[in-house]
Amino acid sequence: QEEEEARDAPRKREQPGRKTERQRRREKEQREKAAARARSRVAAQRLQGLFRLRSLRRALLLRELRLRERRERRLRLRELRESAPKRLGRARYEEPGPEVQLSEELPDSLRSLRPEGSVLRDRFKSLQRRNMIEPRERAKFKRRYRVKYVEKRAFREVT
Repeated sequence: QEEEEARDAPRKREQPGRKTERQRRREKEQREKAAARARSRVAAQRLQGLFRLRSLRRALLLRELRLRERRERRLRLRELRESAPKRLGRARYEEPGPEVQLSEELPDSLRSLRPEGSVLRDRFKSLQRRNMIEPRERAKFKRRYRVKYVEKRAFREVT
């Protein structure tokens, strides 16, 4: 016990706040170790960054490609919308179907084949497409009066 007290005695005698050479050396070694660890960590991150460069470049290229595709799709849609006929009335313009005959309707000889469609209808649809005429549904014919059936005398005699 006495030896331990003798060893601790000089430490107790020192003024508070003053450090021994041993303490200074120990703190300096700890600081150097911490700095070395930080340097090695930075170097490892730099190496990792170098290894990640290829994947980062690939990710950037993919992102640019997606953005370019979206931009092109947006431009195509805008062009389609601008070239499409506008909605003038209640009804929307409907593109006419192809004017062809079914295989059952075709004649035996191609010489007797007659052209399908109507020039008047084509011109009318063209005017609708160019927003010069409003597209409409055909007006339904309404009768102003009901048809009355009257039995004639001659019909009654027959039955």
